Amino acid sequence: MKLSEYNKVEKLTYSEYCDYLQNKYGIGLCDYMRPSWTKNPKISRTKEGLYAHHKYEDHAIMLSNPAFAMQNPYEWQKKENIVYCNLLEHLYLHILICENPSEEKNENEKVGLGGVLNFIVPELNDVYSGWVSKQAWQNNCHNVIIDDKDVYMALLKRFKNLYDNNPFIVNNLYCSWNEQFGIWSNDNNSKLYEEIAQL
Repeated sequence: MKLSEYNKVEKLTYSEYCDYLQNKYGIGLCDYMRPSWTKNPKISRTKEGLYAHHKYEDHAIMLSNPAFAMQNPYEWQKKENIVYCNLLEHLYLHILICENPSEEKNENEKVGLGGVLNFIVPELNDVYSGWVSKQAWQNNCHNVIIDDKDVYMALLKRFKNLYDNNPFIVNNLYCSWNEQFGIWSNDNNSKLYEEIAQL
């Protein structure tokens, strides 16, 4: 997603942005999970640099995890409820969920937030600090967004503004995904963290 595109979609609601992305990339190639609650590998479009996002993640967390998914309606796994997105678009989807979670969301679930802090931002921090994956599918996804750091910064600024009264959440933006695996150091991201702190 280029900054010019983000400027066009920054006022959309979560539902409108899901529709926008489905118009851009199409709906799911198949249902995300089979009735046995196992992921269907045919859903993947990482060769194109795209991730699969569940439209109902504004209702429930971790719908790609069978243990969580099976506690929710199976219809949420249907192909028409799958949204393809690149990594920056995925971040934006989760920020929109944080801004306006569904009124029908599962009780005691912080929808959207875990995706931002636990997965998407830590990976993007590493990518924009120079980490290169040894996995081809991941590189496909990173190459699509590598030149769009300005969009990443705009999205992080929006997220920080949303939680400016919650320093605990904001402080969790400063982390590495790959440090836990011993293949990258959080110190490698220090320059990027300085930029994020200025937002």
